[in-house]
Amino acid sequence: MSDPKKHIRPEVRAIDGYHLTAYDCPVKLNQNESPFDVPDELKDVILEKVRAQAWSRYPEPMPSDLVDAVASFVGVQPEQVLVANGSNSIVQHTLNAIVSKRVRVAIPSPSFSLYGQFTEILGGDPVYVPLTNQYGYDIDALTQASTSGVSAVIICSPNNPTGCDISNEALEDLLSATNAIVIIDEAYAEFSDHTALDLLADHSNLIVLKTLSKAFGAAGIRIGCLIASPDLVGQVHKIKLPFDINLFSRIAAIELLQHRGIINQNVAYILKERDRVYDALTEMDGVTPYPSKANLILFEVEDPGMVFEQLAEKGVLIRNVSKYPRLEKGLRVCIGTGQENDAFLTGMRSILE
Repeated sequence: MSDPKKHIRPEVRAIDGYHLTAYDCPVKLNQNESPFDVPDELKDVILEKVRAQAWSRYPEPMPSDLVDAVASFVGVQPEQVLVANGSNSIVQHTLNAIVSKRVRVAIPSPSFSLYGQFTEILGGDPVYVPLTNQYGYDIDALTQASTSGVSAVIICSPNNPTGCDISNEALEDLLSATNAIVIIDEAYAEFSDHTALDLLADHSNLIVLKTLSKAFGAAGIRIGCLIASPDLVGQVHKIKLPFDINLFSRIAAIELLQHRGIINQNVAYILKERDRVYDALTEMDGVTPYPSKANLILFEVEDPGMVFEQLAEKGVLIRNVSKYPRLEKGLRVCIGTGQENDAFLTGMRSILE
């Protein structure tokens, strides 16, 4: 019998896919999640509203009440918003609308691996733009790449896994210099001090992506948002599957978006802890941390595999990013509660003694 895999597209067979090994550790600081769950009283409100709905009916193809809630929260018109089942899906839909055979997409490197994987699956050509030696964005190189025949530029700001960001001033120059669509993934922007949303009115080639998985503490409900001109929203909407947001996620997201105060309080806590963890890492011999505008810190050690495994043995799970381009010594920790961060720092000190 012939191998049935021969019928799978070569672009799919050629990639390794996205893998994350499961570890059973009580302190989980590996996926850039919020350490704060949705409060119980708010969960009760959500569950009561879900219970009152008919579960036998399909949801709306595009839930207008959730679109309205997102638009109100970020300060745009509803026709500028598209929502989907997580921001990874939004990235996939957006690239599906842009990329075909030999279409080029500029992507900083290292960054979120799915940008390049989706581009390659679609037959496109990623144009990787290296970060600076200090793992910041090389604005000149990005601008040059954006004007060299690419159809899209995708920038994670703040960046995963390095924590760097692109200023609105630099982004505005890039937007003005290129005819490509510029996608800014702001999964971590709530931990930064600016947003590309401020540039939307003047740049029709800008797409901004948002998520409820990080600062909102709602990774489990899988809600992502695309914010752009109505024309671009309409084009990407053609790609999106209908009925992809379930009843529970829709109601939960709407309720969460009405509690900005909780989100701001949690973000302020994480920022304070981020600074404390960074300062502690700078004092450890053999550790090089890098400044971050996200809820994560990239740091380098001589033997990242050993440090990662020994932390896991101590019950602390972080992310080994040493397989990323140029991060051969890299590890990434996300910011948890004070107690979780103390467990991480205590483990690091013990390993480095």
